[in-house]
Amino acid sequence: RNEIQEDKEFLMVRSHLKNKKVSLREIKWVEAFGDYVKIITDKEKVIALSTMKSISDKLPNDRFLRIHRSYIVNLNKIEKFGCTSVEIDEHQIPMSRKQKPKLEFILEKFDS
Repeated sequence: RNEIQEDKEFLMVRSHLKNKKVSLREIKWVEAFGDYVKIITDKEKVIALSTMKSISDKLPNDRFLRIHRSYIVNLNKIEKFGCTSVEIDEHQIPMSRKQKPKLEFILEKFDS
């Protein structure tokens, strides 16, 4: 039972022709990068051959939100947000306007 739980905490991606395990709690955000995605974590940047949709489908939607067609963010890592961007580790990440109400709704649930 424990093993299954642990596996959920990782994302397996193809990076530099190898399978790489990326810890979900270390992911800050995912960025579209041509035919690839760039996964920004606390420790490193992982370039993986994947689409945003397939990464989005693998990430738990209670902790990650696609805030822009090119960005998925870890909700736990958001420090601030405005109308058109969120801030994670002093990086401004663009957010599409239609995602703001969704983000506000989710973050309000986080606080309670």
